[in-house]
Amino acid sequence: MPRVALIGMHGHGRVHLDGLLDRDRAGRLVLCGVADVREPVGADADLVAGSVFDTNAVRLLERVRPDIVVITSPAHTHLHLAERAMLLGAHVLLEKPPVTSLADHDRLLAVAERTRRHCQVGFQAFGSAVVRELLRRNQSGEFGELSRVSVVGCWSRDTDYYTRSDWAGRRTVAGVVVADGALINPFAHGVALALRLAAPQSNGSVRVRAEAYHAYPIEGDDTISARIEPDGAAPVTAAVTLCAEREFEPYVRVFGAEGQATVWYTEDRARIEVGGRVEELAGDRVALIDDLIANLSEDPAGDVLCSPLRDTRSFTAVLAAIVAGPAVKPIPARHLRITPTRRTIPGIEDAVVAAGERGVPFSELDLPWATEECP
Repeated sequence: MPRVALIGMHGHGRVHLDGLLDRDRAGRLVLCGVADVREPVGADADLVAGSVFDTNAVRLLERVRPDIVVITSPAHTHLHLAERAMLLGAHVLLEKPPVTSLADHDRLLAVAERTRRHCQVGFQAFGSAVVRELLRRNQSGEFGELSRVSVVGCWSRDTDYYTRSDWAGRRTVAGVVVADGALINPFAHGVALALRLAAPQSNGSVRVRAEAYHAYPIEGDDTISARIEPDGAAPVTAAVTLCAEREFEPYVRVFGAEGQATVWYTEDRARIEVGGRVEELAGDRVALIDDLIANLSEDPAGDVLCSPLRDTRSFTAVLAAIVAGPAVKPIPARHLRITPTRRTIPGIEDAVVAAGERGVPFSELDLPWATEECP
């Protein structure tokens, strides 16, 4: 059984911890160590009682020398921790976004290649049987030449979401890129999927024109539209918000000369429309940790993992372009509905759908908060 260490046990790290503990009890792995900057107390301490715990992640790795390291710490810590893990001989499951610059992405990829270690990135949608089938059909040309791919997302987050850590809602902290924005964090899975559909053979080079806004008093964006143009491939248009009054599950839509397809990637279902025929797909997904374990003995240079680091370079390029792009524009309070715990944008649900369907940014939809000069 592989020995697994977890770095980061709070936030989304708790999901990983619960999954690892379940697999430990089932005899599929051994959770040998856990690291977090906060000492576990109470029930959390009981959960990790059977593992070595350390507040210093690198020290933990050197103590326990695991076969696999799951890294769920903030994005700006990923390069150092993943690099150290692979140099110590471990394979890595790295939460998204993998890193915060193209230079870091290329550096980490070089380390993975030199050490011959697997590095799986936590885009869970790539473990979906429905997503894999959609990718296969797209590769086979079933939809014809693609004109574009769209990403649409409409969720809601409250004020606590932006006070949960010092990097929440920030592009940088003390000069360090943390890149916490709507496209790069909660809707990252949709962006990564759209990029793989639009440009499956891409080297990661993209051009990005983004319109970023915030309703909350944050540095980063909570509402954003973007046109992403991979070299030699169909463009990706994205329109997402975290300020919805009515949430719906995000989706990615393929527009092809021969047909269309829509995948609700959080729900593992899709609708394919080709030649007047409509087909509904549904299925299960493999957890990325299980996919990694199943392929530990395979050549890391082969095409075996669901979400290998080398296939996510274009996502990192999008992240870098958004961070380097224009400053985020505040949406004036007169266009918001504000309560003590939440901010929403009336009508944003129709706006994100329209932007996705038409492939246009918010500024072309006659939205007052996107067309007027914001104070």
